[in-house]
Amino acid sequence: MRRYLVVANQTLQAAELREELRKRISAGPCSFFVIVPDTKAAQYDPVAAGGMLPQPGMWWWATCYARPATDEEATAQARERLSLMLAGLAALGVPVEGDVGSPDPLEAIEKVCAGRQFDEIIVATLPRHVSRWLGADLPRQAERRFGLPVTTIITSY
Repeated sequence: MRRYLVVANQTLQAAELREELRKRISAGPCSFFVIVPDTKAAQYDPVAAGGMLPQPGMWWWATCYARPATDEEATAQARERLSLMLAGLAALGVPVEGDVGSPDPLEAIEKVCAGRQFDEIIVATLPRHVSRWLGADLPRQAERRFGLPVTTIITSY
């Protein structure tokens, strides 16, 4: 069974991520652990925070979120997105776990990897022009630090 670590926050409902997870599920037995770095309210991209439109039969992938006014609201939104993702993948019969982690995605990944083993990390980011994770070269840093292949999903929002 292939074990995937998914790293995302504002992009959890993105069609690009959804398609990538479908590919992994179709390829054979797999499990997912979803870590949602707890992005602070001030770091939310205002366009991405506006939410996405659901596709038929995929209600659990999309929910409208306003840009959070406080860090507590940002955490609550992250937990809700995570909850919807976990429920949706579980409904497909896929073993899945998840948690909200450190605002620093490398720290969040490190904590999860300390107690679990994965075959691959999937990082879903905002578009290049607004992605702090791409600006910090998160995918390459994660690949070097954890010795795992990293697939980067750059969403269109």
